[in-house]
Amino acid sequence: MKSIVNYVMKKSGLRLDMYRESFLRRRLELRMRTLGFRNLSEYFCYLRSNEGEIAELINAIAINVTEFMRDVTPFRFFMEKILPEISEKRVLRFWSAGCAYGEEAYSIAICSLEATECNFTVYATDIDDECLKRALMGIYSESQLRNLSEEMKRKYFERIGNKLKVKDFVKKHVRFRKHDLTSQEPVTRFLDAIFCRNVLIYFTEEQKTKVIRDFYEALVDGGYLIVGKSETIPKLGFDCISLSEKIYKRKPRHPDCPTDDRCNSEQMRGTSRLSGWGGGQKKR
Repeated sequence: MKSIVNYVMKKSGLRLDMYRESFLRRRLELRMRTLGFRNLSEYFCYLRSNEGEIAELINAIAINVTEFMRDVTPFRFFMEKILPEISEKRVLRFWSAGCAYGEEAYSIAICSLEATECNFTVYATDIDDECLKRALMGIYSESQLRNLSEEMKRKYFERIGNKLKVKDFVKKHVRFRKHDLTSQEPVTRFLDAIFCRNVLIYFTEEQKTKVIRDFYEALVDGGYLIVGKSETIPKLGFDCISLSEKIYKRKPRHPDCPTDDRCNSEQMRGTSRLSGWGGGQKKR
């Protein structure tokens, strides 16, 4: 298995070795069974002679099961408690990290349009090119919108046959871009909230620490981190605001430390490695 992982990393540039070994094995075996191979050696031979299979394998690893306002209650918390608290700012900035087909990113935008009159931007990223293409289109089935009220569907979507398309006035707030959480710098800084739900569960503890550190550096003091309900995070500079909704709040920087000396500063110490965002609406 290690040979396959190293080969795909070399060809794609993605840090697959940072995923849990058990998770990678399950996804490899699933792909192998789909193609009818009896063992990993046969699959590896096929992979090396068919470059298109690299993209298929990456898509299989990047599980993208999502829907609008998935689990509902974290988005309700965001809309009813977080947004009113931060709406005194003129401009708000959010990040949907691991945004899959865009449902989460557009959900953040819809919540913001419902709860605030502030200008805002949602930066939405994923490693899956195909997902990003579909997210940019913003066309979904009824089942993917099952958590939205009929009023919200009418207000924020237009019907195209048996599908629903996100209206342009919602889309203009969302910027999509390919991004690998495991190896790249955060997409921007001074964020008010980061959603990274049902993504960290697939990472090793080492990689979780790296990603949480990056989130800490990307958020403003008091910024919010929202993860999946089945996920836990290394508490590096965050207070838990809601255990049931898995919502955390970034602690202020300690005045004598470049990050936060009170919360495991040895793992968080160092110069921030943040990069800016390219202009214009991009892939999801």
